[in-house]
Amino acid sequence: MTVLSGKPTFGAGRAFMIPNVTNPTPTRAFTPQSQSIDISRKVESLFGENIFAEAVGVGETEVSGKVEYGKSVASVLANLLSGDAITTGSYAEADKEAGTVPSGSPYTYSPVNVSTFLYDLGVRNVTTGAIYTCVAAGSEIAGKSYSITAGVYKFATGDANINIQVSYAYSVSASGVSVSLANTLQGQTGTFQAVHVFPWGTEQDMVVLNNCLASKSTLFSAKKSGFGTSTLDYMASVSGTGSLGTITFAEQS
Repeated sequence: MTVLSGKPTFGAGRAFMIPNVTNPTPTRAFTPQSQSIDISRKVESLFGENIFAEAVGVGETEVSGKVEYGKSVASVLANLLSGDAITTGSYAEADKEAGTVPSGSPYTYSPVNVSTFLYDLGVRNVTTGAIYTCVAAGSEIAGKSYSITAGVYKFATGDANINIQVSYAYSVSASGVSVSLANTLQGQTGTFQAVHVFPWGTEQDMVVLNNCLASKSTLFSAKKSGFGTSTLDYMASVSGTGSLGTITFAEQS
């Protein structure tokens, strides 16, 4: 007879999500911080005239999981949450880009990335510290406001030669990836198989849940003086064959 002594669990382990599609590409939770699998059962008690229950029974049982990881992963959003495709290209922000209003007409400033300009994020007068207001073209007031046409900033005559800081967003076509969030139909969008690994030396406990659906995701959680994290919460249900999944234990003997 084998005597089982159990296996410790140390560290955050590893977690993978495999989309339930043909030829799936697995999504890995990079730099995992924590993960958990919870089983929640609805227990009903049968009472009569006395204080203690005469019987208890189990009703609906839910299995849920949560993974917290330290590096953002685009495929979590695309494959597991929205069901939308990943495309090449991204957005970037130019923060407080330094510029100077010309001394003569037309008193405009063209940002470094004007050719891929997306939208304005504000203008500041470096000398006075004033935050300018964006107005319609031709309504600019010196020291107070500016207008934008096709990514070009225009100022009033009285703002000639002032130093400014402009912030704006622009597109980057050659690097990064994007996920466009479409208003898709409700239903089983993004079901996946969850694989959780809990190693201890050469031993591994594993939890495999066959048919999962994301219930909540914190895509970015940032904080001052610290690394941000992302989280994925999901609910599990049985597959088409009626199987919830498999849990294996590498107990020491």
